[in-house]
Amino acid sequence: MNEGFRDLVRRTRDTGRMQRNLTRLRSEHETLSLEWSRIQQDPAYTEILIRRILGYVKKGEFEYQMVHPKENS
Repeated sequence: MNEGFRDLVRRTRDTGRMQRNLTRLRSEHETLSLEWSRIQQDPAYTEILIRRILGYVKKGEFEYQMVHPKENS
């Protein structure tokens, strides 16, 4: 009889965990869907992502990298 109760508790706990995971995944899916739509519809946003993530520069542009001096500890 105890085994049935333990199984119920375990399944209830698992159900709660899965519900929280499902909520998180739905939120993440919505965020990614919105970003995908923006990427498809907004060329300027797409260009920003390409430059930021892939480090592309247009022909004739120069890329500057700031070098920060190391701080002495």
